[in-house]
Amino acid sequence: MTRVLFFSHDSKYTLGLPQGFRELNCPVFILRDLSRSSIKEAVDHFRPDLMITTGWAYRRHKREHIDELVKRAAKYKVKHLYWATEDPRWMVECSLKCIEIYKPDAVMTIHPDSINKYRELGLPAEHLDFGCNQEFNKSEPPSRKYAYDVALVGNGGKAWKSYRKDSVQILLKPLVEKGYDVAIWGSRWNHFNEEMMGFKIPKHMIKGELPYEETNKVYNSAKIILGLQNDQGMLTSRTFEVLGSGGFVLTLPTQSVGKLFVNNVHLACSSSPVDTVRLVDYFLENEAERHAIAGHGQLEVYSKHTYKERANHILKFIKL
Repeated sequence: MTRVLFFSHDSKYTLGLPQGFRELNCPVFILRDLSRSSIKEAVDHFRPDLMITTGWAYRRHKREHIDELVKRAAKYKVKHLYWATEDPRWMVECSLKCIEIYKPDAVMTIHPDSINKYRELGLPAEHLDFGCNQEFNKSEPPSRKYAYDVALVGNGGKAWKSYRKDSVQILLKPLVEKGYDVAIWGSRWNHFNEEMMGFKIPKHMIKGELPYEETNKVYNSAKIILGLQNDQGMLTSRTFEVLGSGGFVLTLPTQSVGKLFVNNVHLACSSSPVDTVRLVDYFLENEAERHAIAGHGQLEVYSKHTYKERANHILKFIKL
């Protein structure tokens, strides 16, 4: 029975992959904050077989504490996997920096085209998508607070240098310009670069940041959820989470979306602003078809893309 130490303070992570290991009957210790006592409890007392690190944690914690965590894990010969969830956009600033600091034994990345970059560094590397946690990403009664025709949950871009810019211009721009009932949650939208993006977002559409624990309520309450994508070759975590919740996803026909899901069966795909308006009008009017597609999407991720599946993949890769 593999004992797993999961180092993260972010609910986006702690409400995801750890549940998959629990469903495989693996004891899990979530280490949210670093101190001498918490590290001792997590490593010396819990005695994990596997430690998983992820995200931007090196910016949040003192270097001396991170060094202590790495040192103690090495002392007990704990296998260490770094999950690179910020690839490819932040590979240099985040992933490679974390590898330098954490010194993991292996890497798994959400971006398949980044695998060889880690292998060139001498690290075993493989692809690992995000997934859904059926205990959290599930159907629930809608909430009036989040009842909009169209919703977007996700942060606004900083420099808008990735495919996320195209996603926004194809999915969000036409609906905003035509005055649809749209609600946007996430950071940085109040500093939206109108000149760069070519449109303005009315203030009433911007709802501010949303605690991760509230996201499932939005997915169950809004009629259509816009699924931005950051890259042609990978999928965002929200793709799996919204589908797992039973929400209806309108996204883009990227290479990665097409590999795992079928358009108009599990979700809907728009290729242009004109397409977006047509699809939104159609699915707002055809509620039964919308619910049927959302139901098929939920069944698909529950059968193939849960965090139990991801955890099992990790154990096989790391040979535990």
